[in-house]
This record gives sequence, structure tokens and C-alpha cells, in this order.
Amino acid sequence: IFYLSYFTFPTGFLTAVLQTSARANSISVDTLSWEFVVQILDDVNITGQPKDGVYIKGMYLEGAGWDKKNCCLVEANAMQLVCEMPTIHFKPAELKKKPGRGIYSCPCYYYPDRAGTADRASFVVSVDLKSGAATPDHWIKRGTALLLSLDACRGG
Repeated sequence: IFYLSYFTFPTGFLTAVLQTSARANSISVDTLSWEFVVQILDDVNITGQPKDGVYIKGMYLEGAGWDKKNCCLVEANAMQLVCEMPTIHFKPAELKKKPGRGIYSCPCYYYPDRAGTADRASFVVSVDLKSGAATPDHWIKRGTALLLSLDACRGG
């Protein structure tokens, strides 16, 4: 299980995972994208590494809550600004179509300041999450995003 927020350059780590998968399967890295499987098991029950891809932990959901039972976005509890996301399996998959109905392509940012700094963009990757009872547009209007850090952006 990797904490994506621990990496200085998380997009480089994710690209390396895609390259490793491409080499193992003798395909071009350009034909790969991500499939995201939010784990329903507690981390203590994850005993080994996945066959392909990596388990990612340490992400926070802002602007929504997470229903562990139904594995989908829900309205956040009152006074809850962020909630910790369960571990997500980032699984390399051959390029797929646009996300289907009921899937919110959730942006993941390194810092809460989504603009980043002059020398570092804050955007990392878009993670497809089930939108639950609400439409993906609902979560877009809420500004729902995943964050790797709850600290303000440092540097500049």
C-alpha cells in the first residue's frame, strides 16, 4: 500500500506504474489508462500486492462523503469538510471510453489550493468514483475533489 502523498512527484510514480504494466504485458504505455477499484476491505485484510497496479492510500475527499457499504459518493455529514477515502486499487487498463453514467471523474489535487504554484501544478489525476444517488453534475457543482494533503500549499 502506497501513500501517494508521500511522493515528491506523484504523477511520476503513477507513470512508472503504467510503464511497468506496459512492459510486463508487451503493450505501449500510450494504450493504458486507469481503472479504479475502491476497496471494501480494511487495510489489515489486504495481505499482498495486486497482480497489476498498486494500492493507494492517504487521500481525502472534499465536498462529499463516502458510503463504504455501497461504495459511492454521498452527501457529507454536517460540519464535515473532508473525509478519508478507503484504499483505492489503481489498476492499469487498456484505454477505455469516457466514464459511463453514474461515474464522477473526481479530480485529485496535491494541495487544497487547487491552482498550485508557479513552479508546481496541484492537479495529479482524475479518479473515477461512483456518484451514488446524485448525478456527476451534482458533484461538479459541489467542487468535490480528492486531496493528497490537507496542508496549505508550500513553496512558490
